[in-house]
Amino acid sequence: MSDSSGEEHWPKPRSAWPLSLYVAAVVLILGCGILVKTVGESTAVSDPRSDDDTVIYDRHGVEFGRFHSEINMVPVTLENMAPILVDAVLTALDPDYLKLDKVQIWELVSPIFNGNSKQDLPSITQLYLRLEDGVPSSRTAALREASKAIHLERSYPREALLEQYLSQVPLGRDTFGVEAAALSWYGRSAKDLGIGQAAHLASQMVRSAWLQGPETSGHSILNQLNEAGLITEREAVNQRQALLEGVLISDRTEKPIKPAVVDIGVMPTLEKIYGTLADQYGKEALVKGDLTIVSTLDLDLQRRIARIADTTVSTSEIQQLGIVVLDDRNQLRAAYGTGDLSPEEIGLGPLQRIAWSSELMDLEIFKVPDDLSLLQLAELHSLVARDGIKYETGVLLEISDRSGKQVARFSHRVSEQFDFRTITEIAKELDDLLTIDDNIGVSEAQVRVRGKQGGDVERNVMWYGGASARFAVALWTRYPLEGTTSGEIEGSQLGNGREAVRVAGTIFSELHRDG
Repeated sequence: MSDSSGEEHWPKPRSAWPLSLYVAAVVLILGCGILVKTVGESTAVSDPRSDDDTVIYDRHGVEFGRFHSEINMVPVTLENMAPILVDAVLTALDPDYLKLDKVQIWELVSPIFNGNSKQDLPSITQLYLRLEDGVPSSRTAALREASKAIHLERSYPREALLEQYLSQVPLGRDTFGVEAAALSWYGRSAKDLGIGQAAHLASQMVRSAWLQGPETSGHSILNQLNEAGLITEREAVNQRQALLEGVLISDRTEKPIKPAVVDIGVMPTLEKIYGTLADQYGKEALVKGDLTIVSTLDLDLQRRIARIADTTVSTSEIQQLGIVVLDDRNQLRAAYGTGDLSPEEIGLGPLQRIAWSSELMDLEIFKVPDDLSLLQLAELHSLVARDGIKYETGVLLEISDRSGKQVARFSHRVSEQFDFRTITEIAKELDDLLTIDDNIGVSEAQVRVRGKQGGDVERNVMWYGGASARFAVALWTRYPLEGTTSGEIEGSQLGNGREAVRVAGTIFSELHRDG
């Protein structure tokens, strides 16, 4: 019988999980440190610049407009800001920002652990980073932000980071930075702001900085400034009254569009381009000068069309005249209206009033046939001349960024194609255009133009639409109604119609003057 007391007793093996956890923690910390160092070192303070104009060129590279009628961002140093403005901003956003020399690590990394950056009150360094990166939406993004903030605060004095933030923060009215905002909101430089204006501007920063934070008005910032001993009680009371009475100047509502040439009617086309790009890229890109635009417009042709229209109105009974010219792929080459008339706003009435063939009504060419525009009349004749191919009308050829890199290039695009035989029957009912100079006609040596003239007796207006192999043209004329009887109006329609056709002939002769 063996002696159990003589058995050797080995120590029981310890569990391996504490050691594994320790190793994992070390690896995680080292990994985070490497990530913080790697991401952080790729971050630098940007060089803010005053906005440039977005320049619009015609198809041949000739400038004819700019987007940027007011100053939207002007870099400015702290020395060129009113001290009360800096005090108001710090009081509202981060009172201890300039008082602390060391990087506040925990405040930066806490969103990584709680997973919610929206409820934390960020530092000004974080707000500066969020101007470009936005609010972190994940722990990874929060870690990336923290690493960048740590690197910036170790590499630059906080005064420099505050200066960068105040030069670029969006502050309403399409402005960025305190200098542009001060000019837009108050009509004065940031260095000349009063207490109430500084409090109001700081409240605008709070609204853009905190997605979920305490609401801070100009009045509450005045109270905070008073409690901090930065302004007296009397100043706080007086400035509260000033805020109630209003410290702002009226907002400028006009679009930031500046034609580079005058008296040739490019403004409607610039407005069309602005609206198209604002929908696609946002207004900020346009007013900051981040884009260069090449349009389909032919500025030389625009001048010639304007000259024809103005001469016609000055030498005839025509009161107003609008003209639209498209090329064979529906790219807008010219659009002009005499006086303050915009071709974009000219309505001709329902399609049945314009249609010269009953088969046109069955095609459903336009989604809204109740009031056909002058542009749509040109599109209609282009469609018939192109054997039923409907091209999308374009005003843009190319978009490039500030560096010159091409962002987008536009070419013709077929949106729909209609039955060839039906279009051929519709085209048979058009009339040939003839001109005195024999440039336009039906012989082999002439340019053939097919079109149709129409009118509205009640409104005393006439129109003409037609197309050649290269262009489609629509024009609209209005005659004075005052002192004219209904019989006289009806009697003059024939002569007015002939005049509209004559103007169309002049335009097509100009378009094809080189053949």
